[in-house]
Amino acid sequence: MRVRCGACRTQFEVPGAGRFACPVCGSVNVVRNGAGPVPGEEPAPGTMGGYPTAPGAGARPPAGPPPPPPEQPMPKIECPECGFSFIVGEVATVTCPMCSAEVSTGIEENDTE
Repeated sequence: MRVRCGACRTQFEVPGAGRFACPVCGSVNVVRNGAGPVPGEEPAPGTMGGYPTAPGAGARPPAGPPPPPPEQPMPKIECPECGFSFIVGEVATVTCPMCSAEVSTGIEENDTE
């Protein structure tokens, strides 16, 4: 029987089912008997891909809470003096990083006294 190594993709001959080392890279490859599961047929419980699974494998974890909504992006403004666009925080005026002009963001300042 001719098989292909799962690591280096080299094809080599094996006598049948079992574990065989690749003659090129040495990776151990498992060869099964038969052609595998029948299309449309559910695999036997406790197996996945024809191999036995660990207890609880394949069980879906309980559904958790939905993810939080994405944060809104910070506002972006354009400097009226030089036309440079940049992101600003929640402030009333900023200094343009390109030309140092004072730019109003349109956001009102809150007094926190």
